[in-house]
Amino acid sequence: MKKFLAILLFVAIWAGASEVYFDSRFTLWKDATILIWSPEGNSPINTSDFCHSLRRNNTGIGEPKCRELGEWERDSIALRYGTWLTNNIENGLASHYLRARHPGMAAKIQTLEDNIVLFLAPQGKNILVAIFDETALEPKAVGTVRANNDKIALGDDIAATFFDKRTKRRLTKEERLKQQTEPDDLYKEVPGLKIWAGVGIGYSQAHFPLTPDNWTSSHTRSRVKNYRITKDSVSLWNFIEDSAPFLSLYAGLTWHGFIGLEIMYRYSSRDMKTDNSDTVYRELDHWNFGQHDIGLNVLFSMTYPITPWLTITPLAFIGFQYTFYSEDIDVKSGVQKPSRAYQYRIQFEDAYKGALIGIGGQFVFKKHYGLDLRAGVSSRGRDLYEAPSPDAGAAPTTIGKSTIDCFISLGFEYHWTL
Repeated sequence: MKKFLAILLFVAIWAGASEVYFDSRFTLWKDATILIWSPEGNSPINTSDFCHSLRRNNTGIGEPKCRELGEWERDSIALRYGTWLTNNIENGLASHYLRARHPGMAAKIQTLEDNIVLFLAPQGKNILVAIFDETALEPKAVGTVRANNDKIALGDDIAATFFDKRTKRRLTKEERLKQQTEPDDLYKEVPGLKIWAGVGIGYSQAHFPLTPDNWTSSHTRSRVKNYRITKDSVSLWNFIEDSAPFLSLYAGLTWHGFIGLEIMYRYSSRDMKTDNSDTVYRELDHWNFGQHDIGLNVLFSMTYPITPWLTITPLAFIGFQYTFYSEDIDVKSGVQKPSRAYQYRIQFEDAYKGALIGIGGQFVFKKHYGLDLRAGVSSRGRDLYEAPSPDAGAAPTTIGKSTIDCFISLGFEYHWTL
């Protein structure tokens, strides 16, 4: 038992010996060419054995080729840079501090094409490891592994620590030239016009999260008696359900990745808040309203390319909307003649208008397929077509003078760019 615990302890210590200081996700090519660079000219690993280690630890690497980078080991500029690296690599140091600043050394790194340089330098009980490719003048990954006289075991340790990642097909000369000449993703020219269309689902409610209940309880707990009587008529939520899921259709466009317009349509079904204790409703089978919102939003956004297959666009929007209600009501099949209250039930305005404001973000995958997340606040109010006359009689009851709710939505989109 003691021997078993001792073996486990040894394995744990050995597994924790390797340490990666930083790794900027360098590209590991399939059938890669690994150039092993030891400034003192005495490589701690064997080149052919290291290729076997790569294949054992990464089945996707294909048939790698490994050789010593003798031309750098014999070059005085590379030798001085390698010695400087050995003396300056330490944990916590940012990669740009290790940049090769001599023009001659910079030229050597830039002409690597798709080869990978593996820098190895003994330092006490450890081996310093740094990886270079043509895309940067500083190391792409740096760390240490424990020194080991067994070159095969040491090669396995290096391969498992630094080369255990997915591989990519090596580029042709034409593809490599194109990659070198095209601008960085963050500096690419923004398309003049981006267009999208989508369908979404969401949820709206009168009560704002993290606010006291008494702010909206007068609306959310309201009930309608005798088909038209309620404690307060200022908000539509005193008559119809104040929370409901909705379906939306929308299409929009942005110019130069900054400002855009979007037209949208939303539909939700809302039941009337009838008072079940009122006996007049015994005749009623159902009573609900379809809520139709048609609006136009102005968007302000900024697009960030995260990876070649994902861009994120945070946005803010402000707009206006018109809301229409379609009534669906009927009495039970056995009722021959509805009551007088049914005949003179509450009637909504033909249209209500209001504003929308909110924030969100678009997540576009492979340049075409998008997810849209949004949250915001919308309002609806009575549309006054003419000013009241001072000679008129008592003003009628105002239905839905000021109605406010909050919403959250998820959309599925398709994008085009011009």
